[in-house]
Amino acid sequence: MRSLLWTLAPSLTSQIHRPPETEDERHDAHEVAPFGVHEEWNWEDAEKRLQRAYEEGGLPLWTKIALREVEAEARLERAKREQEVRESDGKANAT
Repeated sequence: MRSLLWTLAPSLTSQIHRPPETEDERHDAHEVAPFGVHEEWNWEDAEKRLQRAYEEGGLPLWTKIALREVEAEARLERAKREQEVRESDGKANAT
């Protein structure tokens, strides 16, 4: 997804990956979607955060929060897969 976005919209990608320019930008992004693992992450809540980000900061803040949401979903999926692997290894060792 990132390489497709980079290819199709390089100027947007450079805006997404730039660090916050001001302390206010840093605070706004952290307030809408704080860093950390969202163990109970779901798309319904993510959509609410994205809507809030767009209303409060327009497209620039929305793109930052969208990237965080995609990364949070990926972390959750990796954790689920790792748990499945551990469980299947445990079952294989038990037999």
